Amino acid sequence: MKKTTPARKGTLAKKIVSHLAIALACTAIGTAIWLYRANLLFPVQPVPFEPEPQSLYGDDLLDPEEMREDLAYMLEVIESVHPDPHNRLGEEGWKAEKLALLEKTQEPLTAAQFYFALKGLVTSVGDAHTVLRFDEQDKGLGLTFDWVQEGLVLAEDYGPFRTGDLILTIGGKRPEELLPELDRLVSSETMYWVREESKTLLRRRPVLDHLGLVDGDGVSFVVDREGGLLTLTAFLEADVQRRSLEDLLADRHGWHVNPEEGLAVFYLNVCIYDEVFMGDVREFFAAVKTHGIGKVALDLRGNVGGDSRVTGTFLQHLPVSRYKTYGTLIRYSPLAAERVGVRRTGGTATYPPSTRKVTPVREPFKGPVYVLVGNQTFSSGNWIAVILYDNELAEVLGEPTGNAPSSYGDMLSFQLPHTRFLLGVSYKYFTRPDPSKDPQNALYPHIPIPKTRQDVIDGIDPVFEYLRSITAY
Repeated sequence: MKKTTPARKGTLAKKIVSHLAIALACTAIGTAIWLYRANLLFPVQPVPFEPEPQSLYGDDLLDPEEMREDLAYMLEVIESVHPDPHNRLGEEGWKAEKLALLEKTQEPLTAAQFYFALKGLVTSVGDAHTVLRFDEQDKGLGLTFDWVQEGLVLAEDYGPFRTGDLILTIGGKRPEELLPELDRLVSSETMYWVREESKTLLRRRPVLDHLGLVDGDGVSFVVDREGGLLTLTAFLEADVQRRSLEDLLADRHGWHVNPEEGLAVFYLNVCIYDEVFMGDVREFFAAVKTHGIGKVALDLRGNVGGDSRVTGTFLQHLPVSRYKTYGTLIRYSPLAAERVGVRRTGGTATYPPSTRKVTPVREPFKGPVYVLVGNQTFSSGNWIAVILYDNELAEVLGEPTGNAPSSYGDMLSFQLPHTRFLLGVSYKYFTRPDPSKDPQNALYPHIPIPKTRQDVIDGIDPVFEYLRSITAY
């Protein structure tokens, strides 16, 4: 038997150490490359979006060359960033729309005309998060509208108009006739969102002009009031109030408890994931326990979106240890990489719906949970409602939501070079937790509760009336 000399043992040990060193080095290099590509090592910082002020008025004339440059930039952004810009029209339909729009820009147009022309192409994507905005401050109507079961009504008294007046015509056109035209002006996945947005759009002079509804400095209405027909005129006026971001944030969420009815309601208008929100959710459920409340409702009817992470905070107070959440498709591009701050500049990544763990509080609420939704329930508000619906954690009440359960999102912001119109484009597609329930253009409640004209006149909330009528167990 051949003996191993000390010299040979030393050589073998060196080889083992050498191989281990190489293996460790390769592992370290591979890990470093992965961390680098994943943007965890020496991370790329996003380029902040800092829009320039818009200075155009609607009747300013635009140069054809500048319009074509704006159009080219807008197309570059949408076609390179959006997961599927041909979603609604198909490739041939998209090309035809582009050519028609290019033809329109051969002659000077007003800023308003150019905006509405571009808007038609943007809305054709069929994505409520891919939007174009021209924030021109112009005159408007002081009226407040609401869509109910019977149609479009006045939601508040104003001048000769009375709450509950049923609008039969605006500028000679029926509201139902206007909806297809408004659909070309509203980025949406469902007509429910078009109806919701129309409540604001039908107050703005540029939109009213575009739809051919203005006569001089007024808009003529024919309304039904207690069975009689009235012809009324609403005049355009300056400084018509719009709900500001500050107003929205000031009432972003809140709650109230009614021990007599055994009902507690947490309303959430903007999803902001911070200590204030988490603290208020804790206080809410503490009050529910203190007062022995049997029914809890999460009111999302005024929710316009925000940070979807708020979902987990609410679920912690329910008896659930895991739930199924959304899947995501991400499209990478140079423009998205710059806005988001990632290295990957091409291709897509797909993550199917997955299960997420929850660490519930020591004594979670075990009674029935209701989620209140409506046409204004949008984006992250819709996300919360869909998760609770698909995981069978709550009963959903109200009216259909403002966007589809599976939809595009995570909007990136851009600005056209000459007009300074603001452009938002989605770069992700989110698949609902239970894809077997697709396709749906909105989340439809378990129990539909439409608002009626009489509800508006009487100042009644039919959803709360229903909640009060049911027992907790």
